[in-house]
Amino acid sequence: MKMALNTINCIAIDNDPATLKVIREYCSRIQFLNLTGVFSNPFEASHDINNNQPELIFIDVMTPQITGPEFIKTLYNPPLVIFMSTSPEQAILGFECDAVDYLLKPVSFERFSRAVNKAFMLMKMKNPAELSQPESLSLPGSFLLVKVEYTTIRVDLNEILFIEGLKDYVKIHAEGRLILTKTTMKNIMDKLPADLFFRVHKSYIISLDKIDMIENSRIVIGNQRIPIGESYRPVFFELLNRNMI
Repeated sequence: MKMALNTINCIAIDNDPATLKVIREYCSRIQFLNLTGVFSNPFEASHDINNNQPELIFIDVMTPQITGPEFIKTLYNPPLVIFMSTSPEQAILGFECDAVDYLLKPVSFERFSRAVNKAFMLMKMKNPAELSQPESLSLPGSFLLVKVEYTTIRVDLNEILFIEGLKDYVKIHAEGRLILTKTTMKNIMDKLPADLFFRVHKSYIISLDKIDMIENSRIVIGNQRIPIGESYRPVFFELLNRNMI
């Protein structure tokens, strides 16, 4: 499976269902991660790895029948790897495979986000053209077509300030107008280029280019102050740090 622009396809391998549930939930919060499968042991995952070629694998160090590092060494062209374990002593096994990072269970979201951001930057260095090239929607003059009752209107991306979620609706705050449409935050986030828009709260998506300042953990865009959700904060500030002087 070829990596989509600004997206890392990944899988998780662990015989603990609770850990797989956590990884699935964490991946859903990171906009550049696309979790394509979860598996209870490496041999179940082999077919998917060979056919779909994920760019990143989350895998437990001590998987059934074969250890995680041993399994990774069997792969012809191994992807990036983040190992997980309940034991800090096992970290050395993971780094023998040039792992991106090592996560100690139970995995916190902050630690998870740091690890995947490291993976993203490594992938960007390996494939600068793919991860830095914005999608066609981010080109000048690009737009969304938004259904409003019985009409469909055009909204240029460069006029969007931020987007607010309201139960079954979203409100697009654009320059000089408000657009209310029936859809979900996830659906509209999937339509937006990841290099221009970021979800900072369960109810808010912002245009990164429209940020005026960060004030007391709130984003200021014009005369609006937008809260930064606790679970979104680590990844958002990691993103800001890349442009910090």
